[in-house]
Amino acid sequence: MKKRILAIILAALMVLPFAFSVFGAELKEYLATDSPWKDDAQKLSSMELVATSPDRNILLYLDRRSGEMGIKNLTTGDIAFSNPYDVGESNLFDREKPYVLSQIELNYTNVSTGETKTLHSYSDCVSLGSDDDPMNPRQVTFTLLENGHGIRVDYDLGKKAENFVLPNKITVADFDAVLAEMKDNMRPEIAESLGADATEEEIEAKLEIRYNDMVEYILANYKIYGNESKELGISKNKAEIGLQEYPISAKEHIYVIKITTSENQKKELAETLKKYTSYDLEKHEECYKKVEEKGIDDFGSQDEPSFKVSATYEVTNTGLLATVDASSLEYEKELYTVNTISILPYFNAAHASKNGVSGAAESDKGYTFIPDGSGALVRFEDLFNDNNRQVKFENAMYGNDYAYYQVKSKNAANMTMPVFGLSNHTANKGFFAIIEDGEALAIVTSNHTTAYHSIYAAFKITPSDVYDLADSFSSGASSSKEISIKSEQVYSGLCQVNYNMLTADETAEAAGITDYYENSYVGMANLYRDYLQEKGVISKLQNVNKDNVKLFLEAFGSIQVEEKILTFPVTVSKALTTFDDIKLMYADLKANGIGNTSFILKGFANGGLTSEYPTEIDWESSVGGEDGLEDLLKYAGENGFDVIPDIEFAYSYATGSFSGYSHSKNAVRTLDNRYTTKRNYYAATQTFERTGGVAVSSGSFAYLYDLFYEEMSQYNVGYLSVKSLGSDLNSDFDKEDYYDREASKDAVVEMLQLLKGSTGNKSYKLLMEAGNSYAMPYADSLLSVSLDSSRRSEMSESVPFFGIVFHGSIEFAGGSYNMEGDTEYAFLKAIENGATLYFTVAKNNVELLKFDSEYNKYYSVSYDNLKNTIISTYNKFNAVMKDVQDKYIVNHGFLDAIRTDDNTSVDSSLIVMVEYEGGIGFVLNYSSDEVVVTLPNGNEAVIEGFGFARYTK
Repeated sequence: MKKRILAIILAALMVLPFAFSVFGAELKEYLATDSPWKDDAQKLSSMELVATSPDRNILLYLDRRSGEMGIKNLTTGDIAFSNPYDVGESNLFDREKPYVLSQIELNYTNVSTGETKTLHSYSDCVSLGSDDDPMNPRQVTFTLLENGHGIRVDYDLGKKAENFVLPNKITVADFDAVLAEMKDNMRPEIAESLGADATEEEIEAKLEIRYNDMVEYILANYKIYGNESKELGISKNKAEIGLQEYPISAKEHIYVIKITTSENQKKELAETLKKYTSYDLEKHEECYKKVEEKGIDDFGSQDEPSFKVSATYEVTNTGLLATVDASSLEYEKELYTVNTISILPYFNAAHASKNGVSGAAESDKGYTFIPDGSGALVRFEDLFNDNNRQVKFENAMYGNDYAYYQVKSKNAANMTMPVFGLSNHTANKGFFAIIEDGEALAIVTSNHTTAYHSIYAAFKITPSDVYDLADSFSSGASSSKEISIKSEQVYSGLCQVNYNMLTADETAEAAGITDYYENSYVGMANLYRDYLQEKGVISKLQNVNKDNVKLFLEAFGSIQVEEKILTFPVTVSKALTTFDDIKLMYADLKANGIGNTSFILKGFANGGLTSEYPTEIDWESSVGGEDGLEDLLKYAGENGFDVIPDIEFAYSYATGSFSGYSHSKNAVRTLDNRYTTKRNYYAATQTFERTGGVAVSSGSFAYLYDLFYEEMSQYNVGYLSVKSLGSDLNSDFDKEDYYDREASKDAVVEMLQLLKGSTGNKSYKLLMEAGNSYAMPYADSLLSVSLDSSRRSEMSESVPFFGIVFHGSIEFAGGSYNMEGDTEYAFLKAIENGATLYFTVAKNNVELLKFDSEYNKYYSVSYDNLKNTIISTYNKFNAVMKDVQDKYIVNHGFLDAIRTDDNTSVDSSLIVMVEYEGGIGFVLNYSSDEVVVTLPNGNEAVIEGFGFARYTK
């Protein structure tokens, strides 16, 4: 019955005209005083029901005056708002308060001045104009979607010239009549000002003075023309001028507004006439006919830059889908550059202050979740320990784009998952957002002012860059100058964010429901896992080796070194690991209980570690050549381990003659048409240094794949390492073959589909790095996955969000274990995230690596030296993790613990609990102290520093 009534209401809404009037003075009061709504239910009751979700369980409400939206889940009772409705109570400056009511923010640059500004959809659009004033119409329109699930909003951002009904030319007779009417309408105001005891004579005297002053002021802004008349002050000269400029003055005496009258004066005159006379648009047209004026002159302030953009807001069965169509953008492209568009920057924002007072005690308790590395939390209450400081943390999705000179993410973990969220424990509400379109251009921003905590996505619409002029000169320059450049191309696709509501345990219990996503980062991860499963991106692991977890070993093949032969310098290939060495290492490890290994062969072809682009495949003779490879593949097939040649598609470190690859045709171009390379951040110098690998355009991948496949298909290789296709995403600003980051993402996906046999060619299993979201449907295993966050000072805790989502669905490892600075920490992180182990090794001539600028950091890769470490570390890890390989992580949290030496408490962020399906869990001690902790199963355990305890519920 309830659904039927709701359907009738919505059907009625579909046929009603979508008209409304503006807040006006009411809204200013709404922003400046205490909120008239004391809770969510009151606010929602003041809004209009405009749409419902397909299952009719989630309703969409709209406040037409401000553009605010609210959604309500009928089952749980959860409510979320696009904007805080109590902004009037906040401690923000008055000029800032309207910003919080905005649903869209648009940042642009004035091309001629270089000035950058941000327009806010409320203060620069929704609040402007009026439905009752045809001269100054509303700058926003709302339209119900035909499917009944949402609304379309067309924004016209930027203050328009305010039009006034004011005569530019008018006959003296008509103006005298208007002014005479003004005198009569001023009388009540004069009488009120003098009080009830005023006599009629006093009123008349005061009125006469006020009226004469007003008329004198008005006429001072006009010149009079017509036949010569001493009475009207028209001289012979003025009559002649009038006749020349205004032929109508020969028949009618006219007033013409002075060209020196300012815009503010015109507005004041128009408001005076509107207040005291009936001079309206109809009268205006009538008077203009008498002076033979065909058009209507409207006077007002000068237009500000105008940006038109459309957005749709649709309720889904789990929340709200917000979409901005970048192709709907209209503006003067030769004058302005649109930098970013932000969507719902204050959606479901939490409070950082109560009644205008900031501080940890006043802040809501909870956090924003950022997909930084493995995942990170920014707890609200942690941000007010340092003089109530404000924090704004932002990072680009999928890390650095090396088509740009300006690389910003210093020592920051990549964001591989296009998601973010907010959990408000005080208000028992939260949301989890998935960026579903345009995510390659997205910048996730966690914003914490003294008034509100929020998190949102902004989208970089126009590529722009800054480079040092000194870089333009091959000889270098003693001084430099920064030059700004921008693309002529503008993104024209969708920017889309899917907001999913979370439910607090208390709310679920009160509603009597058990199937819900809890208001926590674990609930967010569970929701995302289910979302990816429904999309077919991941599924549960099958046929897992129950006795051995996977061990990844990346073996270095050959390296080019310079030797002297008969005193002449000659470059020769030296083997670091041969194909036969791989067999020996496997047999060695197998004999020590390690029976599930995968060997990644790096630098075994095309010149070794610094290899040519793989349009040709030439296996290095120093490592065993083609025969050695075939023999190894046969041996691996007989013994059941993986051989995975490493192929680099995203960067070219060397080019062969007549190989089919060339920089001029296939390399990425910067905005100023130069080649670009990958850059790595070096903490010692705190700078980015070039690797020498020229970035390859993703637009060339399909062509280059054909050349590669013709070569590789000759060999019995079924597993490839294409690491950078899962970790790096670069634009290509070649004017003749342009690829923005979104287009580049699509091209990478096409390449991965080709490698998976989309054209009928052989399908390869693929190993990748990092695990950028778009690559996940094609990945069979992952290396170098972030098992930690960037641990910036603003972040409270690192959480294994990636692990909760993907463990049990795909095998993945963190960084190379023997390259870690703290192996004890890395061991615990592997358990916490559900990752496996990965080592980098070389069997021979390891000392040669120190002479290579790119590989001299691999100072601890000797297999002979690492052998015992690999075996002991693996066996320790395998003993506790082999039975949870295909189990999902179902819970994670932080526990209290006491130091055993002095009975003091340990920071709870250092004592971590992670639990897998089946009740198997671990408590990890990231402190250096021995601690006593109560395990989730009720038992007490003593855990040494950087140790762990396994438990079963």
